[in-house]
Amino acid sequence: MGQGGQGGDGTAAGPGISRGIEVYGGRDGAVSWSGVVLTTDIMRELAAGPWAERVGDLTATREILTELRSLSTTDMETEFIRTLLESEPEPLPWQVGEALAEVLLEHWHGAVWVWDGARDRRTRKASLPGADLVGLCVADGSATLLFGEVKSSSQQASPPGVMNGAHGMIDQLKRLSDKQDHLTLIKWLRSRCQSEEHIAAYRTAARRWTMSQGKDIQLFGCLVRDTEPQATDLSGRAEHLAKTVVEPMHALLTAWYLPVGMAAWPRHVGNAGAPGDLGVGDGG
Repeated sequence: MGQGGQGGDGTAAGPGISRGIEVYGGRDGAVSWSGVVLTTDIMRELAAGPWAERVGDLTATREILTELRSLSTTDMETEFIRTLLESEPEPLPWQVGEALAEVLLEHWHGAVWVWDGARDRRTRKASLPGADLVGLCVADGSATLLFGEVKSSSQQASPPGVMNGAHGMIDQLKRLSDKQDHLTLIKWLRSRCQSEEHIAAYRTAARRWTMSQGKDIQLFGCLVRDTEPQATDLSGRAEHLAKTVVEPMHALLTAWYLPVGMAAWPRHVGNAGAPGDLGVGDGG
């Protein structure tokens, strides 16, 4: 799959993130899997830009705050906005893990996100129902619908519990392979395609989906870990998924191993959402 794509606001994804170190991988039919170690240098690249940007949806936040500030006519009103921003809770580790998955899929696997799903939350700490990942996968001059799930775990067991059971990644991906839920996801996706480029890619992907009677899609299962890499995190689960996912459908299970403990992930992305960074500071 190609590298690159566009951000959720239709802007270019920017410079690519350096590739991680693949420590294991395999394939079983239409399902492939890969374990990748993220080095400290890659973590610095991510924390300095795209990861923090995605976690905080900073582009949209800056635009909203700039507008609110322009509507403020007194210091008291400006201070109210600043106080409100400071009350925003620190993102939870699983939210930071989902944001990382979106960034790495975009930069390493040709994912295109037409919309930041976090904007659909109605409460600050909500976990939205349905697929974690809904977008397009663009490669080799074509596009497919992209559906996926993200799990974060610091559990020492291999595979971790988030891979198993009715609410585990594999069963969720098996449900996403069933065309019964596709129309709901497609309606969500199409209504958020705004640029001509996104609409054209969507139409290509939707045509492939229609011609294949719901089979020609790309599934991603992303496992974010702070443990030592173990092939058993994915291999057995991938072989199980391969009994369901067959061509023209494809699935990639990928585990990313971070050199930072899961509890510290929110702090690692830094204070990118601090008032000063978002243009809500003293004076001006």
